[in-house]
Amino acid sequence: MKSPGQVVTVDREQDVVDAVMKWSEDFIERPHAIFGGLPICPFARAARLKETIRFEVRSFAMDDPLDGDSDLVLLVREFTEQTKSSGLETLFVIHPDRAQRLQDLEAFVQRLNARMTGGALQGFQAFEAHPNSAFRVGNVYTRQSPFPSFQVLSRELLKKGSDSLLGSEYYAQFTPEMLRAVGMPR
Repeated sequence: MKSPGQVVTVDREQDVVDAVMKWSEDFIERPHAIFGGLPICPFARAARLKETIRFEVRSFAMDDPLDGDSDLVLLVREFTEQTKSSGLETLFVIHPDRAQRLQDLEAFVQRLNARMTGGALQGFQAFEAHPNSAFRVGNVYTRQSPFPSFQVLSRELLKKGSDSLLGSEYYAQFTPEMLRAVGMPR
């Protein structure tokens, strides 16, 4: 079901981005024993400081069909082009309405990943984060974000990052299913 459109003002947009940045700084970028003393995402701090993350606050419809000319597909295409020339690494699309259902966001990201399996988008992967996410590694709920969101990154960048962690204890608490989700074993 489509959610009604919501006017998102510039001030509100900045508040949403600020909340996500605070979550990253206070949680995602902090060391955790479950990850061998490394942060949940060992690369988030550097990406934030280098400003290689493109934040977009969008009241997107969770049932968007993701047709070739939909606003979100065009946004992802634009981002993939920017990764070639501007040094951007991550597209972080945040929905400003916390009431969006987790199941709807998960289904949306699954459709988005299916949409990105061919053509110019095939080298990219999307992940979701949500205030009610049950995704966890050990006892750490790694995707419980302040707002519903999805992130798009290049598979090449993800592989390079995960390869750099192979000699560490980072993946020790990952289940076989989680390892497959991040492309392991290789």
